[in-house]
Amino acid sequence: MGYTNIKILKFSIAVLCGILTACYTKIELSYFLISAGITILFFLFSFFRSTRQLYQESYFGISCYVLLFLFGSISYQLKFPENQHNYFSHFITSENDLLSIKLKEELKTNFQKRFIAEVDHIISTKNDVKTAVKGEMLIALPLQSKIEVGQKLIIPALVQPIRSPLNPHQFDYSEYMKFQGIFNQIQLSEDQIIYIKNRETSFMANPRTSLLKSLTSAGFKKEELAVIKALILGDRTSISDKIYSEYASAGAIHILAVSGLHVGIVLLLLNFILKPLQQLKWIKFLITLAGIWAFALLTGFSASVVRASLMFSLIAFGLQINRKVNLLNTIFSAFFVLILINPFYVFQLGFQLSFAAVFSIALFQPKFNKLWYPNNKIIRLLYQTITVSICAQIGVLPLSLFYFHQFPGLFLLTNIVILPGLGVLLISGIFVLILSVFGILPKTLIDLYSFLIEKLNQYIAWIASQDAFIFREIHLSVPAVIFLFGIILSSYFLLQLKKRKYVFYVFCGIILFQISILFEEYEHSSEEIFILNKSGSTLIAEKKSEKLTLYGNKAKDTNWRYFENFKLEERISNIEFHKLQNFYLLKEKRILLIDSTTLYNFPEFNPDILVLSNSPKVNLNRVIQVLEPTMIVADASNYPSFIQLWKATCANKKIPFYQTGKKGAFNY
Repeated sequence: MGYTNIKILKFSIAVLCGILTACYTKIELSYFLISAGITILFFLFSFFRSTRQLYQESYFGISCYVLLFLFGSISYQLKFPENQHNYFSHFITSENDLLSIKLKEELKTNFQKRFIAEVDHIISTKNDVKTAVKGEMLIALPLQSKIEVGQKLIIPALVQPIRSPLNPHQFDYSEYMKFQGIFNQIQLSEDQIIYIKNRETSFMANPRTSLLKSLTSAGFKKEELAVIKALILGDRTSISDKIYSEYASAGAIHILAVSGLHVGIVLLLLNFILKPLQQLKWIKFLITLAGIWAFALLTGFSASVVRASLMFSLIAFGLQINRKVNLLNTIFSAFFVLILINPFYVFQLGFQLSFAAVFSIALFQPKFNKLWYPNNKIIRLLYQTITVSICAQIGVLPLSLFYFHQFPGLFLLTNIVILPGLGVLLISGIFVLILSVFGILPKTLIDLYSFLIEKLNQYIAWIASQDAFIFREIHLSVPAVIFLFGIILSSYFLLQLKKRKYVFYVFCGIILFQISILFEEYEHSSEEIFILNKSGSTLIAEKKSEKLTLYGNKAKDTNWRYFENFKLEERISNIEFHKLQNFYLLKEKRILLIDSTTLYNFPEFNPDILVLSNSPKVNLNRVIQVLEPTMIVADASNYPSFIQLWKATCANKKIPFYQTGKKGAFNY
């Protein structure tokens, strides 16, 4: 493999530790800046001192790593609105102000249209001043809206922060969008839009949008078109939940997310086309570089494509200067540069999976090649396809179990067919795309390409239907993921160096992994009470070990999609539903529920928790006087006006008031 420059890895780890420290400690930017100033002075002192000595002292190296650590922390902090002087939210003085925005990207959703929009100006209606600003936000519109990507809008500044989830273990969309650099949103109806400027239709103005439009109008069937758009341009907005689920279950979701595999195929295609320029090496290199980054532009510069484009650019450069490329050095260099450019990449799932897969291939694939290297080209291709799939699966296994809670047992069967076929599909797809842009795509080619995509979907669906080979509902905690990665790395060093201490490290990793699993099981064996937040409903949940008892008025509430995540995270194996009652004694807590029947005159019950449900018309002052509760909870089935009155009453009576619509589910 060649010499591995371990310093690049050390530098990357220093920056990574700085990013994680800034994320999880919430230390203010000013402290990092002061520390950086002091460290720079110490670094300069150490540098000039080291130039006068034969042997370098450790102070210089330490100051380098501390400086990189602080640089990572500062770069992370600078991504937040409060640390950006020209961020648009700083200039909004009232809801009467106007925002000038451009719609950049449409997000996949089933119940409304969502766009990522770039804000370029704020218009103050008070003094008619137009201020240039920066920043991105989320725009939500009704599903039937005709608004499209590329259009420029002027809208009222009804900016709201993206809300955090109101129930335990619910998907945190605000956290997800935060690591895309988006912190605010606006919910609009079309009649609130003040001005619409149609998008520029020229190819040069918005090439990706023009290409998507060309594909859409080419005449492909709906399901095939959705896969083609994802396969070639990385646009997954049209992928149905059924197709997405099948690809995930078959272990082929990477096909729908344009990544390193796609960029590698583009590089091979460019090398083949540019063979006549073999003597003009630098011209060939520059054209190859332009082609790689043009493909990245068309796919919207997703994290995985940017990472892959940078990596293959470095590989192309290494080949250009006739040096043997060390894949690990390339991976470390790409990782280091990317987290310097955007520290939020560290927290993005696609970025994590891509690096884990490529890093694992770089480590373990040479071992398989040493084990056996077939002379027959066909057998060698099959063997390398199998071994690359195994290596990639080793690397992504901890993350797959952590995020998706399942393992596709037939991933080898999937990749043996998919990996060789993907090259044909991608290259022919690019050819189809070019013809569609010029309007000369023949019907025969449309039918042929549709047939190939249809057969791909059918094969994936068949793999996904083999339920016995899909291991679901697997849960790993963060410590368990870390220990599993430790086992993988220790196993590699054991194979590489064959020293006894690595046998000890492997066994330690296995023991710690098992301890973390047992600790998680013990932690989730406790009893808990939840008053959940569901609009228009009252739901009380009692958890005892692996059993969940729900109390509500609608049995269909047990089909709430949220419970899938809740079951996984809390290790629930059995859910029972009972009709909602007024009295509960749960975990030695007396709970009284007052609903629209307004029955409450039970002074002998003396509840610990009083739950207000379905907007009961009661005099809360009198209720408190009769029942003397220690806490009052209002769920999401009540009118907002009633909740405000109750809140004021509780403040006057100095009784804790809990609103699930603001604070989230009540948990005891």
